[in-house]
Amino acid sequence: MALPFPVAASGGDPPVLLHASPPNKSVARLPDGELCILYMVRGKHCASIRSRDDGQSWGTPRVEFPFAPPAGIPVSMVDRDGELHVFLMVRRGNGTTPTVDYFIDIWHARTSQQRQKWTPPKRIFDGYVGALNGVTQLESGRIVLPHQYWVPGRRSAPPTGSHVVTASYSDDGGGTWQQSPDRLTAPCYADYIGSNYGACEPVIVPLNDGRAWMLMRTQTGFLYESFSRDGIRWTEAAPTRFRSSNSPANLLRLNDGRLVLFWNHCQNPSRVDGAPIYTTRDALHVAISHDEGTTWLGFREAFRDPQRNSSPPRHGDRGTAYPYSTTTDNGNILLSTGQGAGRIALLRIDPQWIEATHHEDDFSHGLCGWCVYKPFGPVRSYWRDRTQGPQLMDHPILPGAKVLHLRRPDAKVGDEAVWNFPAGGKGTLTLRILLNSGFAGGTVALADRFIPPTDPAAQTLELFQLPIDREGQLPGGTRLALGDWHSLEMNWDADDRRCVVRIDGAPAAMLPRRNPEGGRPSYLRVRSTADGIDPAGWLLERVGVDVAKRAP
Repeated sequence: MALPFPVAASGGDPPVLLHASPPNKSVARLPDGELCILYMVRGKHCASIRSRDDGQSWGTPRVEFPFAPPAGIPVSMVDRDGELHVFLMVRRGNGTTPTVDYFIDIWHARTSQQRQKWTPPKRIFDGYVGALNGVTQLESGRIVLPHQYWVPGRRSAPPTGSHVVTASYSDDGGGTWQQSPDRLTAPCYADYIGSNYGACEPVIVPLNDGRAWMLMRTQTGFLYESFSRDGIRWTEAAPTRFRSSNSPANLLRLNDGRLVLFWNHCQNPSRVDGAPIYTTRDALHVAISHDEGTTWLGFREAFRDPQRNSSPPRHGDRGTAYPYSTTTDNGNILLSTGQGAGRIALLRIDPQWIEATHHEDDFSHGLCGWCVYKPFGPVRSYWRDRTQGPQLMDHPILPGAKVLHLRRPDAKVGDEAVWNFPAGGKGTLTLRILLNSGFAGGTVALADRFIPPTDPAAQTLELFQLPIDREGQLPGGTRLALGDWHSLEMNWDADDRRCVVRIDGAPAAMLPRRNPEGGRPSYLRVRSTADGIDPAGWLLERVGVDVAKRAP
């Protein structure tokens, strides 16, 4: 199976795709190191598959316990006694109005006698909940399940949407359950591109100082957070530094104590003629922290939608969202994520790869590391068509090598390609480029998040922009000779708010920082800015980045 990542980066092996579509995304590591995926066989039972080789291969399915009601994706946890817990979203009612004639309750079951028997599943929350994304056990032994629910009679509209976030908890190993009195909310806005649910789909992890940390999906453009000393009373929800499309996150504690965060570090697409487009979930990101979440490294694409560069399905969710992860005995991460047919995947991730400070690509593995789609046409019910923009072509000089061709071959907007690298406050990016005769303009830019290719919002959101006019001239007067290969180097310092450009080793331009509210660069964006048809365009041979190992 083709690797989802182009070339090995320094500091660890790239993620490895293990399974194209696991039966469920919640994976638990049992006390003996065995990995277990629990899943529902509709109308029959809960089943499992097991792996003893870090997810490389899986055994035959086994029945865990009977369960006939219609249930969604189960979420599992192993408690400190080694017992396995499962939490189910169970549908009730035949109507269409949440909390009136249609409900999604939470049910729970657990094992006993070292996972030899299951207790009968029972309902622990009545209402209408969204996806369950994580559960934990605190140092006190209390089990805490954060979740949302739809408030009866509340509309999905400002000021805080139809949902609130709370937590259910148990002090007797899951025998009985109570609910936190706190109701966490996040702002909603009238012009949002999707449904204004408000705060929803929380995740949780215990911190070393005794607090529990909760992250929530919102429609604000950021993940929101709350803290608790006991899992019962929670601080008011507040925005984090983590920019996010309308998608949930996942938190994981590694065997060595580091924290890992998975989330969609994406900018939502701009409206087209006033019409909203489906939220951005083309890439799932990962970051890692050595200091309990104070600073973070990485901001790397852990998984890209394998069908991102082609026309999307007209209905249903899609993309890389809803991550679930666990650790393996040898210190790796097993990640299951994705939505929609052909988009759900199981990956093994080396934590050291997240911390790498170097990344490069020469297209020897094709475009697997790039987003090169081009949206076009009208928007219909959040759907807009896509086609591939930039194309690979044979290198004009080096036999067997490929280059990326950026141009404007037709009436659609010019080509654009987007590439992720490790985030850094300081760093150097080097490109090898050639402007063809007839070139009609282009831009090389750095951004701090995934912005959909060709999205007009990039003009104000990008951190540094280097325009190249049709004569090959840069700001400051340096000119690139058309038809010749050039080394273009960008040395940035985000805190100092400047980027020095060198061409073939010589200083060429000084770029000011454009977006004062942005973070640290982690994206390269190269595009054609031709006003009209430009079949010539320009070529990109390779790209490499080195960043200072300093947490953003």
